Amino acid sequence: MASAAQGLNSAQSGKGRQQNDVVRPSAAVCMGFVSFALAIFAMALEATLLMRARQGRFLSQFPLFYSYLTYVLGWSLVTSLLYFLMPQQYPAAFWFCFTVMLVAEFAVLLEGSDHIFKPYHPIRRLGRLLTLCICLTFLFVFIIPSLMQHRSSNMAMLDLVKMTTLTKAVLIVVMLGAARLYRLPLGKNVSGMMLGFATYLAINIANVALDEKYGGAGYAGIFAVVGPVSFVLGLAIWNIALWRYEPVLQGGRELDRSAENISEPLTNRLGKYDSELTRLFRR
Repeated sequence: MASAAQGLNSAQSGKGRQQNDVVRPSAAVCMGFVSFALAIFAMALEATLLMRARQGRFLSQFPLFYSYLTYVLGWSLVTSLLYFLMPQQYPAAFWFCFTVMLVAEFAVLLEGSDHIFKPYHPIRRLGRLLTLCICLTFLFVFIIPSLMQHRSSNMAMLDLVKMTTLTKAVLIVVMLGAARLYRLPLGKNVSGMMLGFATYLAINIANVALDEKYGGAGYAGIFAVVGPVSFVLGLAIWNIALWRYEPVLQGGRELDRSAENISEPLTNRLGKYDSELTRLFRR
């Protein structure tokens, strides 16, 4: 995961500098002492998360999330080996894997949406639709037009990372806002998953903004470390929140009757909308 952050840094470091500056893909992974230590620490946290979930037998509760972690751990190991053993093949392999990771994170957030809206099934389908609409809006309004502009591949990759990161941040804000509006119980696992993603995304957004404003050699050293640190912080939060599986008890304290009664009329209306959408999709 730290390798992903370092690749993100490689692409982002072109912004805030002149457009004709070319960031070598082979420099995507900064193998300085700090970055190397962060990479090892990140992979250790990823492995701990996976082993703990396997021991607790709750891998199936968050299949997309743990598949994402498995993928990130695997390609971090592979690309790190390629960096040392086959440096000529490293750039193409890295950017391909990194792009797949950006897409996979949307699937993980969709899984989080399912868990957030799980108590109310009508809202759950609408939550998926809302998530899909936000993704498509950002795709056609911001991401595709940005990629179609004539400029260097590094600038295109930078904008792709920026817009996908912003899209994910908006998704998290909307999902958490909807959960608060409908007074849905999140539970420790789901709230920790969202908090970890929010921490990682927020730090990277701030890092990009600072690089655009203070870009150059003065901020380059800080910029190269902040990305991996954001991943490590996210992993640390996930290790705490997902150390054991704690399902939300529908009859427990987390969902009181007053909140359920207040949301009941709105839930009934959403149920009607959901039924209409289901019939529409089946046609």
